[in-house]
Formats: sequence, C-alpha cells, structure tokens
Amino acid sequence: MRYAVISDVHANEAALRTVLMDAADARADRMICLGDVLGYGPEPVATLELAYRSMHVCLAGNHDAAVAGLFPVDDFTRFAAAAVRRHREALSQKACDWLSQLPYVCEVGGFACAHGDFAAPERFNYILEPEDALPSFDARSEQLMFVGHTHRPAIFAVGESGVPLRLDVADFTLEDGKRYIVNPGSVGYPRNGECRSSYCIYDDQTGSVEFRSLPFDLDSYAAKMRGQGLDEVPWMLERAVERQRPTVRGGVRFGADKRPAEPFHSSIQSTPPSSRSTHRAAIVASCIFAAAVTCGIAVFGRKPAETAKCDPAPAKEVRENVPPFEPAPPAKPVSQNVFGPEIKLAHGWTYAVTNPEKQKVSVGFDKKKKANVFLIEHKVPLVARLTKNIELNTASGRVEWSINVLTKPFSRDKKSFFEFTAHLVFHDAKGAQVGKTATCSSKWTSNRKWPVPAGAVRAVLSIDCRCWGVFKLLVPKFGLQPHAPQQRGKK
Repeated sequence: MRYAVISDVHANEAALRTVLMDAADARADRMICLGDVLGYGPEPVATLELAYRSMHVCLAGNHDAAVAGLFPVDDFTRFAAAAVRRHREALSQKACDWLSQLPYVCEVGGFACAHGDFAAPERFNYILEPEDALPSFDARSEQLMFVGHTHRPAIFAVGESGVPLRLDVADFTLEDGKRYIVNPGSVGYPRNGECRSSYCIYDDQTGSVEFRSLPFDLDSYAAKMRGQGLDEVPWMLERAVERQRPTVRGGVRFGADKRPAEPFHSSIQSTPPSSRSTHRAAIVASCIFAAAVTCGIAVFGRKPAETAKCDPAPAKEVRENVPPFEPAPPAKPVSQNVFGPEIKLAHGWTYAVTNPEKQKVSVGFDKKKKANVFLIEHKVPLVARLTKNIELNTASGRVEWSINVLTKPFSRDKKSFFEFTAHLVFHDAKGAQVGKTATCSSKWTSNRKWPVPAGAVRAVLSIDCRCWGVFKLLVPKFGLQPHAPQQRGKK
C-alpha cells in the first residue's frame, strides 16, 4: 500500500488540488491529512469540502480545532486569530460538527500520525529540534511516525543510543534498529523559504519514504487574498515576483468575433403559420421542464445554507454520515495586519513581529564592529518589521541608507536564513505620499541612494526581515545630503 501523507493545507484549494493530482500520478492508494486544513488562507469552504471528499484519514490540527471552538487562540498571531474568526463565519454548523470529531492521533498501516507531538497531541506542541522529538518516541512504539505543524519538512531518527538526531531531508528506507519521525512539510503555507507544496509518500511494502515538492499557483493565491482584503505574507509575495516570466510577445486576441446567430431565428420564420404556435409551445415546455429539473436538484441535492456559527458540537461516531459542507452567507472582508503592536527601540526605531511572545528584537553593541546592532532572536520562524521616521531638513538632495547583516546563520538548524526588504516612503506636510517608493531586497547588505522628491518633508524607512535563526543587524545608517550649489564660471 502506498500512502500519501500531507499536512497544513491552510485553506489553499489550488495547492491541495495540485498535490492530489501529483499523488495520483505517484500511484498513491490512500490519502492521509495530518491536520490544519483550515487557517490563514482565503478558501476555507472549498478546501474543506475537497479534503472531505479526498482524504481517507483526516486529523485535527490546531487551526481546525480553533475554528470548531475546541482550542484557544490566545497564542495565535493576530493574523492567524483573524483567519479563525473568518473561517468560522464562512462555514456551516455541519462543517463544525465534522471538525469537532476529528481525532488527534491515528495508527494506519503500522505507522502513527499526529499533527503536533505524540506526548500531548491535544496541545499541539512543535517538534523543531531533536530534543523535541524524544517525548514522542517515548510515547509511541511504532517504527515510523508522521507529524506536521511546523510547515517545514524534517526527519528525526533514534537508534540504540536513544539520542534523537536530525537527518537531512531526503528519500530514505526504514532501517532495522532505528525509529523515525517524519514531517512532510506544508501543502498550502510552506515556511521553508522555497514556497513549494511538499508532502510524503510511504510505501509499506518497500519501507521507503519519498519526499515530493511541487509549485502551486502563487499568483492566484495572492489575488484571492487581496480579494478578501487580507494582508499577504511578504516572503510569499517575493517568491511570486521571482517566478514571473518576462512577456515574450505583446498581447493579442485569438478568439473569433461573436456575431448574432441567425439559424434559430430563420427556422422560426420558415415554419408554416399553422405550426408556428406549436413550435413555440414546445420551446416553452422545454424551458419549464429544465427549470423544474433545476429546482429539483436545488431542493433535493443540497439543503439551504445554514447561518449558525461554529459552536463545539458533540462528536459523532461515524464521520461518513455527515453530509457535505455548505457555506454560510458570505462574511464581510476582514483586513488584519500580519504584525503585532509596535514596540519602541533606541535611536528612534520601532519594531513589530508576528508573535510578540516568542519573537523579539533588542539593541546591543558589537565590540568587533564598535557599532550598535539589532539582535533578532526568536523561538519560531520570524517575520519582523523595523521602522523609523526621518524628518527631512532640505527641500532637495538625496538620501542614503546602509543595511548590513553581521552574522551568518549559526543556529542548529542548518537551513536557517536571513532576507530583508527595505522600503523608503516620502510624505509631504499633510501626510500624503509623494514621489516614488525606493525599494530593495537582499540577504546580507544593501547600500542605496535616492533623490528627495519635491514637497517631501518626512520619510519612513521600513525593513521587513524574514529569517530562521539568530542574527545581528547593524543599526541602519541613514544620511541626507543636500545638493551642492552650482558654481557659475566667470566670463
């Protein structure tokens, strides 16, 4: 039997459809979802319906449980908590009934599955480091276990020593005397910097685990997010820009011109007067019959959409008896910022992060460089924004800024990375934006010069950082150089 193991779809229907097609090509016999069908994304109803039809086994993720009212959102980011509320309003009570009965752990084909760890699966703890995997190895006896939740592919193994280790992510075959915890990554909301859907296929006959990675339609995903007034994850937007291909030729329309069709009208005119009424009566009867059939399907095929919100419902023993989901009336678009509240730093800077409890930015001093630095540290993948308001004391000239990352990745995660995008926006005395926005993206350093637009009295420099690890960033330097007066030569 070949099992396709997926996780963390997060309301991204296009990505799920792509993975389902790829799993069919890979001859997968069973589909297993480790949870988090919902959360973050723009299509909760369509994605949940597709997962219901396609998954042989579906576990509860923390976002699924939160939508069903079974898990608190106290530790969620503002963006994640807003998505939970939005998805809860979009889904019917039938959907919540099904979500509320999803199991936390299952054993299929000799291997175990959970969304978080196995020691306390209802708490949805992360397995990020080898030591995080040890409680799960102690809690279960299976040789192979699958978990999700981190949105990053990973392999943890333990042998005779009893000390868990992290292995490089690659296809492998189970070995006697070793046990494994495998994370297939995320289908619809990856956090490994590549922005590709990833999942695993396990063959219980050969004992092999295969990692599969494939792109999904980022442009469509971004458009749907914007269509609902949602903020998009900055690094996902950058990947969408990177994937864009230049236009080879100018646009042209190849469709045929649509002209009024005359054959039907001509047949009416050519019908003898005595039979013309009979012909029209037949057409009317056909229309009535079609309308009746349509109404019958609407009445008997689907029931009216429910308006009840998702309240926790008692679990049902047989999930197959739950009918397909039906969307409630569309909720109003919710616009939420992905960042938390702004926090003041020294030197006139402020910062905001996606998870203030587990991420922070502080100011320190680097002895080697003899300069002030921002120390960026966190317990989970970080998206941070550094901002500074600059008063301009000249009506003309140019501004210069310098951004330098001092430390290369040194966390235990070999795949740690650091990227940033800087934006410089100018404003006039009334607060309106003037001129063009200066933008640059880099991994380590950036030095930029930009002319001051006419009427600008203030500028805002913001730096969006995306990283995994612990880093030092030189406090960015910002300079303003007025134009030197022109010297006229003597005649």
